[in-house]
Amino acid sequence: MPVHTGSTPYGTCYQQCVANLAAWYGLPDAEDVLVTTWGFGWDGGTVLRGSDRWVAAAARLYGLPLQERRFGSYEELRALEGAELTAGSPLAAAVDAYWLPSEYEGVEHLAHCVLLTGRDADGVTLVDPMNRPEPVRYPEERWRTLRSADAADGFRTFLLSGGPTRKPTAQELVRAVSEDRQAHHEQDTAALAAYIEACDTAEAGTLDVSGAAAERHFLSKLFHHVALDVPELVPVAAEAASLTRRWYLVHTLSRESGGSPEGRRRLVRMLRDLQGREQRLAAHADEAVAAMAA
Repeated sequence: MPVHTGSTPYGTCYQQCVANLAAWYGLPDAEDVLVTTWGFGWDGGTVLRGSDRWVAAAARLYGLPLQERRFGSYEELRALEGAELTAGSPLAAAVDAYWLPSEYEGVEHLAHCVLLTGRDADGVTLVDPMNRPEPVRYPEERWRTLRSADAADGFRTFLLSGGPTRKPTAQELVRAVSEDRQAHHEQDTAALAAYIEACDTAEAGTLDVSGAAAERHFLSKLFHHVALDVPELVPVAAEAASLTRRWYLVHTLSRESGGSPEGRRRLVRMLRDLQGREQRLAAHADEAVAAMAA
């Protein structure tokens, strides 16, 4: 049974579930060190994501056989789930929170991630680390509904079949974050700027920045973890934690405001402030990396 760590902030369920799998396979402090990316993704609309690079980065940095997959049909997905579980490999699965015991059950359709740990002819066994961190049985048709919903994003699935083959040093972890941000700086900066501009020109509506907030949450955890070995990073870790809280504040205020024009104008001002804070934290992180190499 994979480890399950309990509640974490809104939007972190994908990273949390994959970290649980990685910890089960032997990655020390997985939830603190799994995410080494720092950026933005935006495809239009109201949702601002994190960089979406964390899966490939973790596979490369730790030598993990980690994959992110989507499927064209439930039948294709079911065959894959069965093969993985028969081989002894639990997986992380995207579902619709509307159908799970949580504050969103029967209220709102939202993407969520759980651990799939068993399957037989009658149904599946899953663990929801964020809301109900214990094994629960679901009949096959209920699982089909959970997995086939639009919120599940094309049966989004994370596969991991083994443990890490590399153990990066604290310095390597910090450099990995810095190099990821610098390599994608232009596209990430453009994505955030375009998102803020779109929010500024829209008359009303709620914003969803939970994906960006979630990536900053794990970035903060990484900096705090590395600061145990590199004390010079303590101020950077504190600044990253503050940035995370502010991203979550914007997300919460947007959901609670109901998308009023007045509330939206306030949120746009906060987004522009976050844009500047992102730049300042990046500069401080780069200075710390340069000092480590000196």
